[in-house]
This record gives sequence, structure tokens and C-alpha cells, in this order.
Amino acid sequence: MNNIAILYLVLYLGALAVITWISSRRETAGEYINSGKNLSATESTWTTFASLLTGYNFVLGVTFSYLYGFWYLFAFIGAGMAFVVLYLFYKKLLVPLQKEHTFLSIGDYFGFQYGSFSKIFVNLILCGGLLLFLILQMFVNTGLFSSLLHIEKIPALLLTAGVVCVYLWFGGFKASVKTDIFQGMLMLPIILTIFVFPFHFTLEKIPTAFDPSQFWFAIGLAFLQFFSLLGQAESFQRVFASRNAQSLKKGLTVAFVLLALVAGSIAYLGINFKFGGIAMDPSNLFTEGVLGALPEWLGSLLIVSLIAAFMGTIDSSAFALGVLVARMKKTAEESIIKPTRLFTLLGIIISATASLYLFSFLSSVFALISLISVIGAALLASFLFKPNTFEINTFLIVGTVVFVLGLVLKFVTDNPITSLIPSGSALLALLLVRSYQRLIAKSALVSK
Repeated sequence: MNNIAILYLVLYLGALAVITWISSRRETAGEYINSGKNLSATESTWTTFASLLTGYNFVLGVTFSYLYGFWYLFAFIGAGMAFVVLYLFYKKLLVPLQKEHTFLSIGDYFGFQYGSFSKIFVNLILCGGLLLFLILQMFVNTGLFSSLLHIEKIPALLLTAGVVCVYLWFGGFKASVKTDIFQGMLMLPIILTIFVFPFHFTLEKIPTAFDPSQFWFAIGLAFLQFFSLLGQAESFQRVFASRNAQSLKKGLTVAFVLLALVAGSIAYLGINFKFGGIAMDPSNLFTEGVLGALPEWLGSLLIVSLIAAFMGTIDSSAFALGVLVARMKKTAEESIIKPTRLFTLLGIIISATASLYLFSFLSSVFALISLISVIGAALLASFLFKPNTFEINTFLIVGTVVFVLGLVLKFVTDNPITSLIPSGSALLALLLVRSYQRLIAKSALVSK
């Protein structure tokens, strides 16, 4: 690791320490758990942006855009759709409820609407999903940082886990939001890289980045991203913490613009490499093709950007996991601070340890998204169809059972379309149950 990268890294860690110290001073219980439900539009923008854009979006984004062309960007169309639904959900359903109820997770909402079974079931799925997501993050982060910083994997893992543990222990959600602002800004230098490489786009080459055979892959990717964002515990933690509907609307709008700028830059790099006929292993395009060709100052800054991207998602997921587990029994904000700290710490330790034994990254990613999509689809169904308790529980159970069967029988794979099978099966089950209930009700009326 060069001296410039070391300097950037030291400054980055120092800034995190200062932000954590400032955030934790005179912090109330509500601020530790959910920022006192007072997230401004600016805070909502940066924490949403930083918590959604992770380091492997940088690494895999260049690879995927190289392989799939412009179809890769359909994932962000799905993200935009999810932002619209999240805003409408908050404005139409949560605003009146938040005045009397403190929701900290999507499980709390399901518990309020459909009872304790739904809450526990949703929270268990989310806890499993968050733990798998943390393992994936630690796995990618350790390998990448070990390579970029030229250190062994164990020190790289301890650095990541240790830093996140410290600022979440002392600052909680408030510190996570404040560091997200800083870390989100550090991700923007990726945009500068598009001006470094020769321009290979021509009108003749552009159609080759729209391979018709990959159309359904792109559609599946869009819907998978849509449902998974609706079901993400981190997304709802930020929605519930918003000051009001106007702040949330502005925050999500600007966050999407930032997401589009960064994702567009990443996609441009991959497609530009493709048009340039770069002969390189696609999986190494970011580390060798991008970082290896940048000026030292920009390459070093981009390394720190990657670290910030991973930290911004790891802290969000770890804290969401801690709150979910702590909330299983206790409800008052004051009473769950200590268990939240302990479960957050435990989640990071377990995921860091398990990440050393992960072998199939890509299949694990799609398995995770497929599982979380069941929750997102259930939320959308509750919003559109207004199901009763039996119908929503049927949806959740069928979706989860089909997901497990899909993993065992291998019909849920790393193809986005197959990853949507559990959510589609759950929706079909809900509609069948509803039709049957209406048929029974109609028969009862006729018999009278």
C-alpha cells in the first residue's frame, strides 16, 4: 500500500472517530435507536445512498456491465420503483400510525397489522437475511482489502469488524447516519474515473450492449431489486426515522439521483472496457482494469471509497440486526439499548467468523435477495390487496417454504427470474386462498 493510500486511510478512520464522539455526546435513547424519528432530508439522502451502495456494487458493477451491457442498469430502475412505493407507504399508512406507535422495523408494522405470529415470522426471516448479508459483506470486504492494502485476511477482517463495532457501540443509529453522510461523500470520486479512460463509445457499438437474449434477465433483475429493497430492514429503519413525509420524499429523490450518477459511472466503465476490446478476466476489471490504470492519488482515494462503501452497508445491516433481535421481547426504546449493543456486537462477530468459510459468493447473493424479496412482496401485497391475517400468513409461509425447496432442489439459482419464484408462488397462494374464502362466503349466503 502506497503512502498516499495510508494517509487517506488514517484520515478516514480519524474522521470516523471524531464523528462517533460527537454523535454519542448527550445522546438520548431515541437518538441511539432511531435518531429520535427526526431524520432531515439531507440526512435521509446520504444515509439511504450510503446504506444501499456497497463495495461489491463497485466491483461487480463493472463486471456485470461488461458482461450484460446496459441491461445491468435495470437493477436501478427497480430501486427507483421501490423508492416510490416506500414513500407512498410512509405517507398513506405510516404517518397516522407513527403518532401513536413506535415502529423500528418492518416486523413491527406486520405485528401491528396482522398479529404476533406475522411479526415473529417476518423478524426471523429478516434476521436470517441480515446475518447472511453481513457474512457476504465481510467475505468480499476481507478478500478485497487484503489484496488492495497488501495485508493478511485476518487483519483486514479485524480492521473492518473492529471499526464498525466501536462506532455502533457508542453512537448507535445516530452515529451510523452521521458516518453515512461522510462515507456517502467519499463514494463520489468514482464519477471522476470516467474522464481518465479513452472513450470507446460509438453509435455502431451501442446496440451490442443491448443483447436481446438478456432482456428477461434484466426484467428479473429489476423486479428482484424492487422487492428486495421493499423488504430490507435497513431501508425501513430509515423510513421510520424520517421527520415527515416531505423530508423522506426529498431524501429518497436526491438519493436516487446520486445512486444513478454513481451506478451510471460504474456501468459506463464496464461497457467502455467492452467496446474497447479489453482482453481481461471480467471479474478482475475493477481491481486491475480500473484501479491499476488510475493516477496514484485517485486510485488511493478510490480504495478508501471502497472501504467507505463497505462500512456504510455493514454498519446499517449490523445495527438493524441488533435492533430486530432486541425488539423480539422488549418494546421501550430505553430498555433495548443494552441488548441492541450486545446483539449488534454478536452479529458482527458471528458474521466475521462465518465469512472465513464462505465459498459460493454469487449464488449466496441471489439466495439472500430471493429470501428478502418474499418480505418485500408481502409488504406490497398488504398495501395493494389489504389481505387479512390468514392470507398474509399464508403468503409468508408459502414464500419461505418454496424458497427452502428452491435451494434444496436447485430451482432457485443465480438467475434473477428463478429467484422470484418464491415471491410469485406466495402471491399465487394468497390469491387462491382469497378466492376460496370468497367462494365459501358466497355459498354460505346462498344457503341462507
